[in-house]
Amino acid sequence: MYSLLTTVPACLVASCLGIPGEETESPWIDITPADSCCFTVSFSVINGISETELPVSRLDLFIYDADAVKELLDRRTYTFLPDSVRFYGKDGDKTVVAIANSPREFNDEALSRYDSIELVSFSSEEDSPHSPLMGGQCAVAPGAGTKLTLTPLLARIKLGEISNTMSGYIRLENPRVWLENMNAWAELLRTAGFRPSQTIEKPPPKPLPYDIGIFAQTPGTELFCYPNDSSPDSGTPATAFVLECEIGGATCSFRTPIPTIGRNTTTRIDVSVSGPDSFESKVY
Repeated sequence: MYSLLTTVPACLVASCLGIPGEETESPWIDITPADSCCFTVSFSVINGISETELPVSRLDLFIYDADAVKELLDRRTYTFLPDSVRFYGKDGDKTVVAIANSPREFNDEALSRYDSIELVSFSSEEDSPHSPLMGGQCAVAPGAGTKLTLTPLLARIKLGEISNTMSGYIRLENPRVWLENMNAWAELLRTAGFRPSQTIEKPPPKPLPYDIGIFAQTPGTELFCYPNDSSPDSGTPATAFVLECEIGGATCSFRTPIPTIGRNTTTRIDVSVSGPDSFESKVY
């Protein structure tokens, strides 16, 4: 149905049926460039969860007809993120879906129509901030060029300043943090309206590097989760940031609900502890 060529040298192309770094003939081809329209898609990444560039070690492309049943026309896998791709096909708009860094293989038959790929979901336990799952899609017209933007599904919660305003030089000992009621699953192509059907109540705590004494600290500790648009009064539990520590030998917990957590966002939290049962927090 399609031939697909990247604008980078052919020796750099990795086909889903070939050896990494080697281009092979597509099993979908039944149209030649001479009797078809040309479509061009370029790629970019919008990164809201890291100060460093996000790697792409695998890119799966799905090309769908934009009309009628929106059938799958072509499918490609790369071992890198190309600057752009060019493909040929019959007249009419096409929808291109891209999935980066998938830990799973895909069943083309199960994704033979566009409405099926809209439902593709991943578990937050499959994801990693070091190689995050990313997704995006675009519509492209014959003879036109369009940009497809990839965004991570993960969100980042970053601890800013943590301070101890108690008198008597009492320390916050063995401080650790975690996210409570994290969204366990999310649809990769969804951009808003994330309502958890399953949550992770309490993952393993992450220790902070030092006890907190009279001087405020900015450890920059990062926690990652899937987006959650639930508010505290929506009936679905909102994700919350939890600081736990020992004060005078007693375990104390300080919980801050996060009203909404968007996809590919960074939320920062400052915490000030003034007593075993008293604290203030700022979410921004």
